[in-house]
Amino acid sequence: MPVPSSLSPLRERPYRLLWSARSISALGNALIPVTVVFAILRAGGSALDVGTVLTCHAVGQVAMLPVGGVWADRLSRKLVLMVSDAIQAVCYGLLAVLMFQQQATVWQFAVIYTIAGMATAFFTPASKAVVPEIISPERLQPANALLGLTDSTTKVLGPAVAALLLAISGAGTAILVNALSFLLSFALLSRMDLPKQMQRADRQGFFADLRDGWVAVAQRRWYLANLLSWGVWNFAIAFFFVLGPIVMQDGHGGATSWSIIVITGSVGSIVGGLAALRYRPRRPLVATNAAAVLGIGPLALLAPPAPLYVIAIGVAVAFAMTSLVGEVLATTQQQLFPEKILARVSSLDWMISLIAMPAGYAAAAPVAEFLGTRTALLVAAALIGTPCLLMNLAPGVRSVQRFPDGTIGIVGRRDSAVSLSRALPVSSPTVTERDASTSTN
Repeated sequence: MPVPSSLSPLRERPYRLLWSARSISALGNALIPVTVVFAILRAGGSALDVGTVLTCHAVGQVAMLPVGGVWADRLSRKLVLMVSDAIQAVCYGLLAVLMFQQQATVWQFAVIYTIAGMATAFFTPASKAVVPEIISPERLQPANALLGLTDSTTKVLGPAVAALLLAISGAGTAILVNALSFLLSFALLSRMDLPKQMQRADRQGFFADLRDGWVAVAQRRWYLANLLSWGVWNFAIAFFFVLGPIVMQDGHGGATSWSIIVITGSVGSIVGGLAALRYRPRRPLVATNAAAVLGIGPLALLAPPAPLYVIAIGVAVAFAMTSLVGEVLATTQQQLFPEKILARVSSLDWMISLIAMPAGYAAAAPVAEFLGTRTALLVAAALIGTPCLLMNLAPGVRSVQRFPDGTIGIVGRRDSAVSLSRALPVSSPTVTERDASTSTN
C-alpha cells in the first residue's frame, strides 16, 4: 500500500527513530505538569511551593538555552539528544524513588526539576536542528508537522493518563513512567545514524560561538523583528489563560465552561497539526503573520463575553492556527539559516518565547486590576494582531518564498548573503539565497 505524502518522512529510518523517540518521551513528559503539582501538595507543599518549583524549571531552561544552542552546533546533535535524555531519566528516576520512599521534599523537587529543565534546554535546539540533517528538503515540513502533531496529541492525552495513574497508584508511578520514557527514547536515538556529516565551524571560544549565531539573526533585522513580534503574541495570549478562568467563574459556567474551552483548544491544535502536513504557503512568513490575527478571537470573545459555544469555536480556530503556524515557521527557520548555526538560532527563538509568556502571566492580573478585565482583554487582543500585520510591510518578510522544488529561501535579497558571510566563515552562499530570476509568480 502506498504511503501518503504527508507520512512519507517516516520512510526515512533516521527520522522514524527520532519521531518514535520524541513521541515516547513527549508522552512521558506530558504526565509531569499534573503529577508534579499534586506530588508537591501531597508532600506538604503550598501553592507558593508549586509556583516556585515550576518557576525553577522555566528558569533552568531559559538560563541554559544559549549554552544548549552552542553545544548542539559544536557536537553531534545525536550525542546532545542522548545525553539530555539520560540526564532527564536520572532526574525523574531519582524523584520517583524519593516519592516511593515518601522522602521527597519541596527543595528536592525544585533542585531536580531545575536540572531537568536545564537538560531540556540542550534537547530542544538540538532536536530542532537535527531534523534537516536526517530528512530530505521536500519532506521537511511534513516531518516538522508530524513532530508537532505528536506534541499536541500527547498534551491532550498526558493529563488524562496522569490522572489515571494518580488515582490507581500515586504520583511516584507516573514520574517513574516518565523516567522510563526517556530511557526508551535514549535507546532509540542510539540507533539513529546521521546520513551526512556536517562540517562544523572551526572551534573558537564559547562566547564567540554564541555571538556568531545571534549576530546571524540580528543582521537580518526583519527576521529578528519577526521573532520579537511573535514574542509579543506569546505575551498577549497569556492574558487569555490568566483572565479566562476569572471571566468564566464570574457567572458564566465556572470550571466546567473553562474545561470545555481548553478541550476545544486542544482539539484545534491537533487539527492544525494535521493541516500542517499538507499546507505549504508560497510566502511562509506573510501567511503565518496574517494567520496570527486569528489569535485575537479568544481574547476579544471573552471581553463581552460571547456565548460559550462561540468562544469555544474561536479558541479552536486560533489554536489550530497556532499549531499550523508553528510548523511552517520551524521549516522556514531551518531553511533560512545554515545548518551549522541552526541550534543557536533555534535557542534564541525558544528563549524569546519562554520569557514572553511568563511575563504575560505575571502582567495579566495587575493590568486587569488597573484597566478592568474587559479592557485588559481588548488591549491584549490588539497586541496579538498589530505587530504581525505590521511585519508584513517589511520587504525582507515578503521576500521569503517557497520555490518550485519545495525549498524556502530569499528572493532578490543578495545583501542577506553578504551579511551572513560576515557573521560566519562560510565558503559559499547557503541554499536559501537565490537570485530574483528563480522567483515564480
